Amino acid sequence: MISSVEFLVGELKRIKGLSIWPKESKKEIKHRIQQKMTEIDDGDGVVILTDVMGGTATNFSLSFLEDEKVEVVTGVNMPMLLTLSSYREGRSLREIVRLVKRSGRRSITLAKGVFGRKRKVTGEAEKN
Repeated sequence: MISSVEFLVGELKRIKGLSIWPKESKKEIKHRIQQKMTEIDDGDGVVILTDVMGGTATNFSLSFLEDEKVEVVTGVNMPMLLTLSSYREGRSLREIVRLVKRSGRRSITLAKGVFGRKRKVTGEAEKN
């Protein structure tokens, strides 16, 4: 996802990706998350974007919420990443996460609702 956004807007500064692998220990995972946070934190705090609430990445990230300069936002999608990269300068951590959440929610669309007309799908007319 980071590569796709970088293709659109160029290099994303202070944004790092992290994959979690089943064979890693809890200690290794927490250590790698902490390392990435240290790499990107310039003193204003860190936003951690994860895939799904209750998932492994989120569960491990939640342990860092004790620090007031850490926020976790679940349900990551490309518009959220674009918003984070575009609007973080000059804003508080709280403002940034609100914008990221709003952006993510607004990008979720039922395509039929947008097009509102018959569409050809594999040769058959489809009604709304």
